[in-house]
Amino acid sequence: MTDKYLKDSNYANAKTDANYYDSALKRWKEKDVKDRQVIEIKSEDIKLFGVGEVELESNFTHHTPQSIKLITNTDISDIRPRPQSKLLISLRNYDLTKFNRLVVWVYPKAVGFQNFYFHFTLYYGNGKIETHIDSLTPNEWNFVCWEIPNANFEQLNQIGMGPILLGCPPEAQPELEVYFDGLEFQGVDTDYDFGWELSERIAYCHSGYFIEAEKVALTQKINNTTFFVINENEEVVYQGKAEELETNLGLYYKMDFTEVKTEGNYYLVCDNQKTGMFSISSNPYERSIWKSINFLRMLRCGDDVEGVHSPCHLNSYTTDKEGRMVPNFGGWHDAGDVSQFEICTAEIAHSLLDLAERVKESNPKLYERLLGEARYGLNWLLRTRFGNGERALAVHYSIWHKNIIKGKDYINPESKLQNVSENGAYENFLAAGALAVAARMYQNDPVFAGWCLRSAIEDFAFGVEGYEKGYFSVRWGVVPEPQIGGAAALAAAELYELIGDEKYLEIGARFSEKILASQQSTYPNWKKPLRGFFYEDSKHQYPLTYEHRGHEQDPIQGLARLLEVAPHHQNAPLWEQGLKLYAEYIERTSDVCAPFNMLPAQIYDVKNIKLERFTIPASFGTKEDGLRDLQGQIKTGIRLDENIYLRRFPIAVQRRGYHATLLSKTKAVSLIARLFNNNKMRQIAINQLEWILGKNPFTSSTMYGEGYNFHPLYVAFSPQIVGSLPVGIKTKDEHDAPYWPVQNNAVYKEIWGHTTCKYLWVLADLI
Repeated sequence: MTDKYLKDSNYANAKTDANYYDSALKRWKEKDVKDRQVIEIKSEDIKLFGVGEVELESNFTHHTPQSIKLITNTDISDIRPRPQSKLLISLRNYDLTKFNRLVVWVYPKAVGFQNFYFHFTLYYGNGKIETHIDSLTPNEWNFVCWEIPNANFEQLNQIGMGPILLGCPPEAQPELEVYFDGLEFQGVDTDYDFGWELSERIAYCHSGYFIEAEKVALTQKINNTTFFVINENEEVVYQGKAEELETNLGLYYKMDFTEVKTEGNYYLVCDNQKTGMFSISSNPYERSIWKSINFLRMLRCGDDVEGVHSPCHLNSYTTDKEGRMVPNFGGWHDAGDVSQFEICTAEIAHSLLDLAERVKESNPKLYERLLGEARYGLNWLLRTRFGNGERALAVHYSIWHKNIIKGKDYINPESKLQNVSENGAYENFLAAGALAVAARMYQNDPVFAGWCLRSAIEDFAFGVEGYEKGYFSVRWGVVPEPQIGGAAALAAAELYELIGDEKYLEIGARFSEKILASQQSTYPNWKKPLRGFFYEDSKHQYPLTYEHRGHEQDPIQGLARLLEVAPHHQNAPLWEQGLKLYAEYIERTSDVCAPFNMLPAQIYDVKNIKLERFTIPASFGTKEDGLRDLQGQIKTGIRLDENIYLRRFPIAVQRRGYHATLLSKTKAVSLIARLFNNNKMRQIAINQLEWILGKNPFTSSTMYGEGYNFHPLYVAFSPQIVGSLPVGIKTKDEHDAPYWPVQNNAVYKEIWGHTTCKYLWVLADLI
């Protein structure tokens, strides 16, 4: 299976399409429709909001007598809110209370576009709205399907449909015609989307299993507990009995086929249920790695990316306080919104280099491809630094541009094409760490390696100075001590190994003291005490938590790398003790989500919540409203003491979706597993990848185009991209349980390079 993907993608250098037959979209399209209500199109029931023209069309339809034709123009200015063209359709004459799905066919007709970004919105009489988002393919009929099992259809009175205008790329013509047809509400058996139930479904890792690791699949409702492992030649290679498991989440059946250790492709059969094909091999994740690399390639900015865009944002630059400018195109777009952040770029490049180092001998082609992709991000880090600590930390491209720079844009500080540099200590440490590794990895190119080394030395010095002077970015604010200390210690260790200068080791050791001072090293006076986790600083007031981006690996990376490069240092026993305390914390909490064995998120103190760490939109209410909401979420977790709770999922108001927080913790676990050759920790790390790739209550692989039952994702500026990982499975309301609805929206289903970075970084320790 991997060989075919490599051929089709030219070793992750060409766009590939997902296997439609393995997708959730195919299953949704073929669902049995028990009841339907076609929405008859009448001109008096249609209003246009925004720019454009609307009319009824009889000569271009999908399967009804008339479609709705929307004519608009994509050549817009970069303003907020963005211009839009939205149809508002009245539903006042329909009783929709017995339906649970919206279906519509959409044909965007245009020249030179690769995709379009459409919103579908339900408006209720009480003022509430719900939105589903799709990226649609131009010049063909697109099937849009939105299951809404809990919608308040009694209040539903209007639906909105239309493209969000994101600019016109140079290769396109601005005119856009859109045809909407076949609008109807349906009654179907909706997907299971909330909670821990499996019913008769089989949860397993769709990519496969390591030969020497545990091999477990789960189900919940079976009549016959006998299960079979069958190879691709239709031969039964293993027969076993599913074991009954009583857990805090319910009663399950565990199918353990760890004894199967012959490399090959297999599927499971149990009680008339059958899985898709998966592999057992020394690296069952190899195909997903290649897909992840190609996903990052398709996130490239400033490059000609076949099937996505021509060279883009070539007129975007960052200015510093002295009026100097650096071009900031290049690197990788951050997510579906084509912004870019130095933190994510540095981490992605570092993860690719670490993985390349691990596969250099075993897989030379993968090694070369990883080095090639990493270099694209490294060049951005090098090109967007001003040499004085200032650098491009956040770049907002916003829309597609024509790559024309007007003279006034060079002097107008309000120009949308400008971004302002900042001096961030944390960002400089991340750059120094990635560039130091690059200096070691690109020795066959001494000019590039030398540039990386000089820049790493300078950026590390800027990081130390910035830390001492309190330089933090405007957007992210003060970085927690174990996070910035970990990044500093990691960069110091890399430079020490590369140069051999003792000063880097001593600086790293000083930062390690800050890391360890932030760790809970003794059992607190709780009813259910835990130790080994981190607080934000040595005062131990706020537990270290993340709502969106995850950096829990930072302190562990710093300690682990110091121990690797200086095992005889006088503080080495303290580093080792800190790592083993964290391992204890992981082991003691690793079963709270059994039998899925997803690691829980974080420890929270109801009385000590740092609101600066959370995104609370103005539309939600006051800070006090946000605080009450967060406290309510905490209290649905596992109580450890009067005000102390362990949540299975992070708390958040707006930024829900938790692959990055989970994988950052997983990276810490995989590092410890590799460093101490700890098989139990290794299996815990593997369990987290399995959760992401199908061993979850929804039996859905969340990597688009890998495995089975993968959902379309939120990819505003691009078509669906094979290998993309989203922000992740989220929660619903105050509940501490997984939620993975059919509805597509930000941020939980938004593609994100940061998630892919952490995924690859974990695999750098496991393969």
